[in-house]
Amino acid sequence: MPIGPLELVLIFIVFLVMGPRRIANLFRSLGTGIHDFVETLGRDKEKDELPGEEDEHERQHKS
Repeated sequence: MPIGPLELVLIFIVFLVMGPRRIANLFRSLGTGIHDFVETLGRDKEKDELPGEEDEHERQHKS
């Protein structure tokens, strides 16, 4: 769904009202949140892929 001229004007007005400092802080906090979220997902994936560790399901099928 493409952005139309009305949406662009609305975004421009919001940016003018908020000011450059608040917009910079908004995007900085958004970037930090996304970075932390992706980092947390990466940690969970690393925990799942550690060698030598078996999950409960695999242990039950081996016995």
